[in-house]
Parts: sequence; structure tokens; C-alpha cells
Amino acid sequence: MKTAKILPPAILTAAVLAWIWVVGRLVVDRHNSFATFDFDLGIHDQSLWLLSKGQWFNTVCGLPVFGHHAMFMYWLLVPLVWLGGGPNLWNLIQVVALALGAVPVYLIAKQRLRSDVLACMLGVSWLLLPTVSFLAWETWHPETLAVPFLMMGYHYATTRPTGFGTDVRRRNIIAFAWLLAAMLWKEDISLAVMGIGILLIATKRWKFGGALLGFAALYFLVFGVWMVPALAGETSAYGMLYGELGQTPFDVVKTSLSEPSLFFDRLSNNNFTGYMGQLSSPLGFIPFLAPLTILMGVPQIFINILTTADFTWAMMYHYQAVPVAAMMLGAIEGAAFIARRSKLLGALAVTVTLVASCVAANAWSLLPFGDAYKKGYWPHGEQVVDGWKAALDRVGPTDPVSAHYAFVPHASQRKIIYTFPNPWVRTNFLGDPSLLESPSKIKWLVIPENTMGGAAAEVLQKLISTGEYGDAQTVAGITTYRRLKP
Repeated sequence: MKTAKILPPAILTAAVLAWIWVVGRLVVDRHNSFATFDFDLGIHDQSLWLLSKGQWFNTVCGLPVFGHHAMFMYWLLVPLVWLGGGPNLWNLIQVVALALGAVPVYLIAKQRLRSDVLACMLGVSWLLLPTVSFLAWETWHPETLAVPFLMMGYHYATTRPTGFGTDVRRRNIIAFAWLLAAMLWKEDISLAVMGIGILLIATKRWKFGGALLGFAALYFLVFGVWMVPALAGETSAYGMLYGELGQTPFDVVKTSLSEPSLFFDRLSNNNFTGYMGQLSSPLGFIPFLAPLTILMGVPQIFINILTTADFTWAMMYHYQAVPVAAMMLGAIEGAAFIARRSKLLGALAVTVTLVASCVAANAWSLLPFGDAYKKGYWPHGEQVVDGWKAALDRVGPTDPVSAHYAFVPHASQRKIIYTFPNPWVRTNFLGDPSLLESPSKIKWLVIPENTMGGAAAEVLQKLISTGEYGDAQTVAGITTYRRLKP
């Protein structure tokens, strides 16, 4: 009996450790192969470095650190920057955080289903979800780090203690602490917390649910609606993605209500039903049995699907972090809903969830047995990086530089670094053009051969032909140019 009790958590622990080992090595290999990008790893690494130096304007994206997002938990990582932390450390922390998402899944499922075995099965399902491996592949994002905090907060908020009075208050305080920590990673996590508050109100936990809903709404208004746009220059960095629906959250809501045809046309054009199928099918569609739970993911789902940019509803990017977490929690609650009526059918629902996640992992995950594993997402075999390393060695550790996007996250811990052709031609620079530094400050260019086209190629040719940059050094196809004229 004792062995049977220990075995499920032991299996899940082994699965978590194996996932960290396998995926962690793949992510580190990807970065070391210069296959990570300026957006967004370079942005976040520079932001962390800037905070460690008491500075805050991010030249990679063109916004103040907190004008990009309200990422207050970054302050806790500053000591790691002082100790030499960089992109590989941030990515490994994220891999660990994603894997540890299996812990709240296990705890919630064990409480709901009264079975260590079924809880273990659902924990493994989390690790198998294709989007979870893609989130690790995409490298560091604050909302991804928020996921285990959000799920732990959900666990404490929705699991009633056995006692009364002090026991309830203590559990509510713990729940609030987890949820506050989740919101401190990124401002729009507060929308998911609002969903948890609504769920609690619907289940007659009026006081705590109302407090959560009110606090999360206030948090979003202060930081998401006011502070971030104000620091960004009274603009939204991503407002342009919503086209005729508007540029702010309120604009989108107002337009959707006043002109519902635009709202429904956008849902239809972006294949809303297909998107929901991609979110739920790896869990056997079981989440739909718990609509109140998946409510916590609904705001982000609509934020994603209402844009004009298909990458926001692609299952491989960080936009899906909260929706996938909500679906996982919905699968637990959906299985519990069935189990309350029949334990056998509840166990069958969990089995369906596990089988569906296995099938999805095989069909399109980035795990070693997944179909996408060898399709170019991960570097396999020996990678030629001598040119990139030579460029890193040549460029001074504090020198201003404008470089190819693959070089940026390797040199982002400096005050001035741009993705070429910035600052000559504004490209993916989200702030006002006046915030671009004078091109005369840029000491180095780092450009792979035959990769520039259009305006970037014209700028490079002009800079070289006029003698502004020269002293070229080319190693393995990567050329560095030094500024020759003041």
C-alpha cells in the first residue's frame, strides 16, 4: 500500500526531471547555435541588464523597460545579472518553471479526483502538451514564467480548507500571494485572475472572489491601461495589430459592441473554432466541461484571435501561455465533474486526456518523439558558429552596435544595441523615432553575408561606399565593420 502511494508522485517527479534535462539542453543548444532572436530574448535580456545598472530605456524594442510591459518580478532577477546571468540562465529558469507547472496540476487533480494515479496522469499530460514544449523553445517570456504561479494561486483559491475562520483566511492569503506574484510577471495576467474571481463568485465565495476580481481589475487599469501606455508615449506597442477594431483594449471592446459585425467577421476570418480546437484537442476536449474554469483564459483568447497577425493565435508562441494553462485546469475540473457522477467515467476522462496529449505530442510537439523535433526548430548536429564568436570577440563589451537579429541576444547586455538597419532606418522599433540614438554613436556593424535586402542592403552599401564603416573582418560568413569616420 505504501509503495502504491509513493509510486505516482515518484513517476511524476522523474518525468519532470527528465523534461527539464531534455528540453533544457535543447534550449541551451539553440541559443549557443545563434538561433535565438532579438524579439524577444534580446529585449528581455537587455531589460534585465538595464535594471541591474539603474537604467531603463531598451534600444532593442525602443521602449522603456516598463513601457514594454509591467514586469516587476524582473527586480528579483537583478542579483542574478550581477552574478553574470544571461540568456541561457533565463531560458533554463523558464524550462524549470514550465516543468514545475505539473506540480499544481498534480495537487489540484489529487484533491478533485482523490487519486494519486489519476493526478499523476494529468501531470504527465501537462508535460506532453505541444504548446508547453514550444513555449520553452521560444525562449524567455514573462507570461510563461507566470504560469506556475497562476496555477498555484488557482489551487489555493479554489480548494476549500477543511477548517473554518483562520484556516480559510490563511488559505486565501496564500492564494492571493501566488496570484499577486503571477500578476507581477506581466500586467495582463491580471485578466486571468479576474476570471478566477468570477469563478469564486459563481461558486458562492462572494467575499474573496469579489476582492480578487476588484483588485485584479484595478491592477490592470493602473498598469495595463495607464502606466504601460504612458511610459511608451501614450501609445500601445501592439495596438496596431487590431486594425479597424481599435488601438486600445477599450477601443476594441467599444467597437466590438457597437459594430458586432466587425467582431464576428474577425472571428470567422481568423478561424476561431479551429483555434479553440487546437487549444482543447490535446486534452481530449475535456476542458469544455468546465466553462467557469476556462473563463480565466477567455480574455487572452480574444486578445489573441482578434488581431490581424496570425502569430498571435499560432500555438507555438507565448500568447498561448495563459490559454493553455486555463485549458489544463479545465481538463482537471472537467474530469472531476464526470467523476462526481461516476468514478469509472472520471478515470476514463483522465485516460482520454492522457491519450490525447500523447497523440498531440507525437503529432506536433518539439519533444524528441514529436513530429516537429527534426523540422528545424532545434539545431541538430555540429553548428558553424565561428563567425558569430569572432564577431563577439571583436566587438567591445560596452561598444554601441547594430547587428543582425541573431547576434543581438548574445550582445544585449549593453546600453546601446540595435537590430540593423536601426538607427538609420526605423525597423521594429516600437517607440517614437526621435528616441533612436544618433547613428554616429554606433561603433560596430555585425552582418552575415548575403542576408540583407531592401532598405537594409541599401543602407549597408552606402555606409561602406562612403567610407563611414570599414576595416571589415569576415569569419565563416559573418562580417564585422568598424566605424572609421566620427
